[in-house]
Amino acid sequence: MVPLAFAQAQENSGEDRYGRCMAMADRVPDKAINLALEWQANGGGVPARHCEAYALVHLGEPAEGAARMMQIAKDMRVGRDMPVRMGKRVVANAGLLADMYGQAANAWLLAGEIVRASDAVDLALSLAQRGSVQERELIVDRARIAAADKDYELALNDLEYVLKGDSGRKDILILLASAARGSGKYARAATVLAAYQRAFPDDPAAFLELGNLEHVQGNKAAARSAWLRVLQLEEAGMNAEAARTNLEKMDGGLETKD
Repeated sequence: MVPLAFAQAQENSGEDRYGRCMAMADRVPDKAINLALEWQANGGGVPARHCEAYALVHLGEPAEGAARMMQIAKDMRVGRDMPVRMGKRVVANAGLLADMYGQAANAWLLAGEIVRASDAVDLALSLAQRGSVQERELIVDRARIAAADKDYELALNDLEYVLKGDSGRKDILILLASAARGSGKYARAATVLAAYQRAFPDDPAAFLELGNLEHVQGNKAAARSAWLRVLQLEEAGMNAEAARTNLEKMDGGLETKD
């Protein structure tokens, strides 16, 4: 998730307290929460509350963080607990609100709350400017949520839309390949996955997806080779775990793990 910029909060101070708190939330979220709580006690308002919510997500409590972000967005709409600028409470514009709802959507997704994630990203998209970079990022978020809900057609359509607007987006090609595979469009999956591997030839995630694609087409030897390559590149981690599980399940005649 991209941290929300509250430049107004630093207007009367030479110290970027919000920026420091958010950076700390990425590295040591428990300490960031303590800093945010102390800041809130001294009138930190929404910026301090957002840092706490963001840190909760990184601490492994994404549902709590998401719920707080949703409430923060409501308060931002009316200026409640927002920084004071030129004697008036700041009221968030549509872009800031879209950012907050988008972060909440990602946190709900981490928590496995697919319906809430979908609702939050829809709110974000309703506020984002059409054709903007922000809209494209939110559409990628919506695609991830759709894929988690096994709505591969929506995920594929969203990602193709983003790729059409920005053909250089190599980072979304694995997700696009996975969505195409889930939609039964194997040729399209192979094309975009090959493009990704040309740019990133030793990415374990790409070999994991390649194995998944080969397996669903009945090419077990090729699938096994791709998954073994994952384990050569990465002994531990999510990709290695998935590849190892897939190899075991294939031997047992079970389904593979995405």
